[in-house]
Amino acid sequence: MDAGGLAGGSPSRRGGVTFDLRVTGLTGIAVKGFLLSLVTFGIYRFWYMTNLRRFFWSRTVVDGSPGEYTGTGKELFLGFLVALAILVPVYIGLFAVALAVPQIAPFSAVISFLFLFVLGQFAIYRGRRYRAMRTLWRGIRLGQDGSGLAYAAMAAGWWLVTLLTLGLAFPFMRASLERYRIRHTLVGTSRMESSARGTAILGPWLLIYAVGLLPLLAVGLAFLAANHFTVPADLFVPKGGGKPGGFGFNPAYAGTATATLGIAFVVLAGICLPAALLLIPFYRARETRAFMAAASLGPVRLASSLRARQYYWPYIVYVLTILGFVVLVAVLAAIVGLAAQAAGGSGTHWALTIGGITLYLGGALIFTVLQVRLIQARLWAAVATSTVILDADALNRVLASAQGPGSGLNEGLADALDVGGALQIGF
Repeated sequence: MDAGGLAGGSPSRRGGVTFDLRVTGLTGIAVKGFLLSLVTFGIYRFWYMTNLRRFFWSRTVVDGSPGEYTGTGKELFLGFLVALAILVPVYIGLFAVALAVPQIAPFSAVISFLFLFVLGQFAIYRGRRYRAMRTLWRGIRLGQDGSGLAYAAMAAGWWLVTLLTLGLAFPFMRASLERYRIRHTLVGTSRMESSARGTAILGPWLLIYAVGLLPLLAVGLAFLAANHFTVPADLFVPKGGGKPGGFGFNPAYAGTATATLGIAFVVLAGICLPAALLLIPFYRARETRAFMAAASLGPVRLASSLRARQYYWPYIVYVLTILGFVVLVAVLAAIVGLAAQAAGGSGTHWALTIGGITLYLGGALIFTVLQVRLIQARLWAAVATSTVILDADALNRVLASAQGPGSGLNEGLADALDVGGALQIGF
C-alpha cells in the first residue's frame, strides 16, 4: 500500500472529530435554498446543495483543523447541462432502436433500465470523485482515482449475484464496493486502504432479512408451488359497484390454498415491510461503524462508537413533528371549513384556495428546514463525533498533491440520472 511517507511515528495520540451542532445560519441557508429553488423551478438547487456542503464541512473539525469545500453551484449546473446533452441522444437512440427492431420492442423497457442502471453506477462513482476533489483539509486536497467503468461493472455484477441469492449477498456487495471506493481515495499524495468485509455486517442484514424478506419469500414460494409456479390471470377481478381501479380476490378461489396464501402474503407484506424499514437505521449504524473501523491511511486508523439510537432519534423527532403539523393543519382546516359554511359568499372559494396553497408551501418550507436541521445535521454530527483517529500524529506527514480539482461533469451526470450523492454523510 502506498502510504505516501506516513510510516513511522508514535501510535499513542488519538485525534478527535467534532461538529458544531449549534448550526448557526443553517436555517437561513435552507429557507433561501427552498425559496430560490421554487422561483427558479429547481435551478438554484445546485447552489443550495453547494452551500450546504460548504456549511457542513467548515464546521467539521478533524484533529483540530476544519474541512473545506470548494465546489461551486455553477460547476454543478454546467455539469448537469452537459450531462443532459449526452443523455438526451442516448434516450432517443434507445427509443429509435426499439422502433427499428420490432422484435426487441417488448424488451425495450428492460434494456433501457439495465443500460441506465449501469450508467447510474458510473455516475455515482464519478460524482464521488468530484466531491472528493472539492474537499480540502489543512489545505490538502482529497481525491479519487480508479475507473468509473470498472466500478459500474463491479456494481452490476454484484447486484446480479444479490438478486440470484435472493438478497443474501447484499452485505458482501456493500463491502466489496466500499473497498474499491476507499482504496481509490487519496488524501494528498497518500492512498487510503480498506479491509471491509461482508461478514462484519452480515448479522444486522440477516436480522432485516429474517424480519422483512424471509417470511414473504416463504409464503411467495408456497403460493407459486400451489399454482404450479404460475400466477393465475384471473386471481384479481374488479370489485362490485363499477368503481374504476377497484380490484379484489376472485371469489372463485375462496377456500383454496391460492386465496389463503395470497391473503397471507398481503397481510405479511403490511407487517414485515414496515418492520424491515424500522431496522434500516440499525443496519446503517452498524455498517457505518464497521466500514469506518476498516478504513486506514498508512498507520492512521479510525475507530467508531456510533450507536443505532443516534440514527433513530433524528427520525423519531422528525416524524413526531410531521404528525404534530398534520394534526394542526386538520384542526385549522376544520375551523376554516366551519367558518366558511357559516359565512358563505362568492369569495370563500378563492380564500380557501389561496389559504390551501399558502399552507402547502409553508408546510413544505418547514419540512425542508426540519429535514436539514433534524436529520442531516444530526446524522452528520453523529457520524463525525463518534469517530476517533488512532495514531493521529501521522497525519502531520500527509503531503499535498499537485493534482487539480476535477470537472463538475463528474457529478452532473449523477444529478441528471437522479442518482446524485447530494449531501453525503461519512465517506
